[in-house]
Order: sequence, then structure tokens, then C-alpha cells
Amino acid sequence: MIKAILFGLIFGFVMQVWAQTDDPVVMKLGKEEIKLSNFKNTYQKNNDLKKTTEQELRDYIDLYINFRLKYAEAEELHLDTIVALQEELASYRKQAAEKYLTDKEVNDKIVEEALERMKWDIRASHILKNVLSDAMPADTLAAYNAIMKIRSRILKGESFAEVAAKESDDLSARDKMSAGGEVIKKGNGGDLGYFTAFDLIYAFETGAYNTPVGQISMPVRSEFGYHLIFVQDKKPALGKIKATQILLPYNNSPNLTASEKEQDATAVKEKITNLYTDIQKGDSFEDALKKQNIAEKPGQLPLFGCNRFEGDFILGLYGLKKGDVSKPINTSFGWHIVKIDEVEPVVIDDETRSSVKNKILRDSRSNKSKEAFIERVKSENKFKELVDKKMKTTPLEDFYTVVDSSIYSGDWNLSQADHLSRNMFSFADKNYTQYDFAKYLYKHQFQGIQNIDVKVLINYAYREFIENTVEEYEDNRLEEKYPEFADLMKEYKEGILLYELSEIKVWRKAEIDTVGLENYYQTVKENHLYPVRLKAEFYRSTDAATTKKVVAMLVKEVSGNKIMAKMNKKSITLIMDTVTYWEGQNQQFDNIVDWTKINGKGIYFVFVNTQENELVRSLEILPPSPKPLNEIKGVIVSDYQNLLEKEWIESVHKNNSIWVDYDKILSLIK
Repeated sequence: MIKAILFGLIFGFVMQVWAQTDDPVVMKLGKEEIKLSNFKNTYQKNNDLKKTTEQELRDYIDLYINFRLKYAEAEELHLDTIVALQEELASYRKQAAEKYLTDKEVNDKIVEEALERMKWDIRASHILKNVLSDAMPADTLAAYNAIMKIRSRILKGESFAEVAAKESDDLSARDKMSAGGEVIKKGNGGDLGYFTAFDLIYAFETGAYNTPVGQISMPVRSEFGYHLIFVQDKKPALGKIKATQILLPYNNSPNLTASEKEQDATAVKEKITNLYTDIQKGDSFEDALKKQNIAEKPGQLPLFGCNRFEGDFILGLYGLKKGDVSKPINTSFGWHIVKIDEVEPVVIDDETRSSVKNKILRDSRSNKSKEAFIERVKSENKFKELVDKKMKTTPLEDFYTVVDSSIYSGDWNLSQADHLSRNMFSFADKNYTQYDFAKYLYKHQFQGIQNIDVKVLINYAYREFIENTVEEYEDNRLEEKYPEFADLMKEYKEGILLYELSEIKVWRKAEIDTVGLENYYQTVKENHLYPVRLKAEFYRSTDAATTKKVVAMLVKEVSGNKIMAKMNKKSITLIMDTVTYWEGQNQQFDNIVDWTKINGKGIYFVFVNTQENELVRSLEILPPSPKPLNEIKGVIVSDYQNLLEKEWIESVHKNNSIWVDYDKILSLIK
């Protein structure tokens, strides 16, 4: 027994010593100690130790030391108390936390599901019975029973379209009538045409893709109510198309009799048939229309997908390639012939996958991942709704009598729930009471909401209260639960504070410290000199004869003003500019001037380019001189920032003790 105890003590001591030596402190920078593992992890985030040279690692050590010392100064100045920086860090944290507050497995399945659905287009009709998501159970049951009765009627043989026109709460299913009882717009009988992933709400999309062609779904619940979905067709994805069409429209005048409408329809069909025959023989759209004496012109259709036009139109385009011409297509507008100009097929690649992930974030299907996450966290932390069976009401039902219509205007008073104290649910070893929920209701009132039963709103708010409680609990544990998240937030904080301190001590200071900038400019201005420059008169004449006359006057040192007055007496034959250039600054000037003759002694020269009728008379040779600050401010500010940075680093080194175990760090690559 004694031997076992001694062995345990010795083993424990050895393990402790091993732990200390296996991850030793390799830096002491002021008050901070850096272990080898900390340094290694930071380095490996952007570098490969296997490919690192000793000099590269030494250079990184210097950068790391400077970074840690600067950050220590930022903490000493309490920059983390600046409200704007706290808000910026909170924003970063919210974005970074998103992926931890959803169910990754469900997320991945949703992405793959969407990618698979994008390969197919579906044509479906529906019948809707409205009922809110959080409606009372009795209302929900009534809507469900109503939609089931409708389904039974259709399965017994009634027409889906006719029943939709009479029973659906989607008003587009029935004809739109004028005050006089005439049809203004024909109803669609519930036909939604073709669609693909992300075109319709997720619940409906799922119901459609899960229903075989030719069958009617069981009731599908969405935020609008219950749907019956009749899947008419399913085809490989059309993709995106650009096209040119001929449209021969029907005469939709409400004054036509049934016989006249029939005659019009027959005439339009005959015309489109003749056009198609001519086009099949090789005529262009324009030639075919002209041959048939038809006034309509071809129309360009912008890039569109399967959901852009009514189903019969889209149906006629499947299987067509670029350059193909469709057969005549009959729609509610008339008859169409379509020529395919461009086709963009659906391609599943990394770019598409990334696009789908972004769409999911803005789509209701993201709720599926959130719901799975909420349920998982509830299960992990033993969530349980608490109901006392001896009481006549549930804790939630007590709110039906204390919350009134004042909640619609945001005026509901929390004191109305002062007497409520029952427990509502337990979660993570804590009971949440009616008063907790009352405080949530008070903070999240339904200002602006109308025509919704208060009980429905209370049910909705209670569900949100639970979800927010669960999500907030998990959110508060992210740093503890996920070390990589804690590291990321540490990096965010260090980066934000160090950026702010760099703004204060270097970047912003160099911009606003005009005295310091001017003083610095005076110390370095001799490093920013103009080269030898030539101040000269630059002449351009209209012809060789004028050039010859100007040369003669220039040689005689006639003043520029007199030359211009004489040569432009009757008409403008000469223009002149006084310029200052150095070699290489102006190519046109360089083509005339012989810079080898510009020796800095102020010798007078006249240069002539007779081919272009251009002349230069030198006036003054300017020796090298400092460029003014306003002309090179960008360069000077940048150099001044480098100086401030250097002085800052020298300061933090001077004000802190620094110890580095270079041998231990370099052993990482040996």
C-alpha cells in the first residue's frame, strides 16, 4: 500500500515536471508570459513550420514581440472601454457565433437538398386554406378539416382547377370580375407554373418536391396556412434563357361575343401556323412577319428562368438549345414562337454551392437548422414545461386574461402580470417563471400589429421566449465550450484594440499633427528634390513658313509677346505656352529639346522640330531644389508614419522587460 502511494506521488511529480517542460514559457514581455504552445499556434495559423527557415522564424519573433507589447499598452489605456469598439467587437462576435448556433449536420443536409432540387423544375397547382402559424388549436383544426374535405372531393373525381377556383383562399385561382360581371383577368385555377429551389416558400417547395408527378399531397403547412399540392410535371432544369419571340395576341376586348372570340382565336392560330412554316423554310422572324403582312415585331426577352412566365409558355421551351426555334406555343396572351439566343444551364460547382449557402441564410429553410439546434440544446439541458395538473389553467393560459389590446400599441403594462408567479419551464437547472415571460412580453410588444387574436400573439411570443432563452444560454457558453471560438474572439479583440491604438499613435496622428509633419518635412526635404528643370517658351505653328519666321525672331531674342502679336496679326498661326519641365516629364517636349545641352549654366538655346512645326526657347535652367510639402504630402505622411511607428516600438521596448528563449522556439524547426 505504501509502495503504491509512493509510486503515485513520484508519478504525479514526474508528470507535473513533464508538463512544465513540455510547454515551457518561452517569452516574458512585461507582465505577460507566453508559452511555447501559444506562440506555435499563433505562428501556424498563417505559416508552415516545415517550410520555415531560421531567419524567417527570428523575424517573426520580432514582429510577435512588437505586437504583444503594443497590445499590452492598448489594455493599459483601457481602450476596450470605448463604446464604439465594444459595439464593433459585439458585431464581429454575432457574425462568428452564427455557425455555432445552428445544427451543422442539418445545415449540410439543407445545402445538399437545395443543390439536388436545383437540377429539377416542377409544375404544380395548389389550393390554400388560410390559418396563421400560431393560431389557436381550434382554428388550426378547422382549417385542416376543411382542406381534407377538399382533398376528398378531388380524389373522388372533381376537377382540381374548378375546386381551386371556388374554394382556394389564393384569389389568383379564380377569375377577376369587373363591376358589370365581365371577366377582367382569367383565374389560374391554382396553377403556379414551373418553379425550382428558392422560387417559393420552403414548406411549399418541400411539399411539391416530395409529391410524385400526377398525385395530390396531404395538407402541407406553411406560414400562410394549409396547402393541397397537385404536381403536374417534373423536368430537368431549364436554367436561364435569353430569347426572341413573336407574339400574336388574342383580341381581349370585353365587347366581343363568344362567337367573335372563337373566330379571333382561329385566325390567330392560322397566322402563327403560317409564320412557323415560313420560319421552318429558313425565313428570319422579320422576313416571315413581312411575308404574312403582320404588323407585330419580334420582341427581346431578358434572361429568365422557369418561374418567370406561365407554365404553358415555359413547357414549350424545354429541350431547346441555342439557335433552336420553338413550335407555336399557346398561352392566355396568344400564340408565341420563340428563338433561343442564349442558354445558361444549371451548374453545380463551388460558386453555386457558396451562392446556395448565402441564399439559405436569407431563406426560411434556415429555420430548420435553427429549430434542430434549439431542440438539441433543450434536450442536452433537460428542458421541461412545468404544468400543475391541479390547476384549471396552464401557466401560459393565465396570460390570456392579463394581456389585452394595449399590447397592439405598445402600451401593455407589466404590472398587470404582477400576481403571476408560477413556473413555466425548467432549463439548465433553472426554473423560468411567468414573471420572466411577462418581462419578455413587456419588452417585445406587438406595436403596429392588427387583426390578430391576442391569444395567438401570446402563443407566438411564448415560443420565441423559449427559443431566445435557449439560444442565449448556448451563446453565453461559446467561449467555454469551443476553444477555437474563444481564440477567434481573442484575435478579434486584439486586432480591434491594436488598430485603434495604431490610429491614435501613428496613422491619424501623422494626418492631423501639422506641426510635427512640417518639422519632419524640414529634416527630409533634401531627399525629395526636383531634377534639373528647364523653364522655356513652347511654340507650335501652323506651317513651315511660320516656323521659319519664328526661328529668326527667336534667334534675335525678340520677346515672346511681340512674336505672338506679329504672327497672329491677321489670323491665328502660332500658339505659345510658358512651361517648366524636367527630362522625361513630357514626351512631346523631350522630342524637341536636346537635354545634353542643358548643363546648368543658363546658356540660351533655341530648339526646333521642323517636322511638327514646334519650337522651344529656353529661358532659365533651374537647379535641383526641394519639392514643396503640398506636392509630396502623401509620401511625407507615409514616411512620417514609419518614423512614428519606429519611435513607438522603441518606446514599448524601453518601457518593458523582454526575455526570449530563442533556442526553445527555434527548436520548433530543428
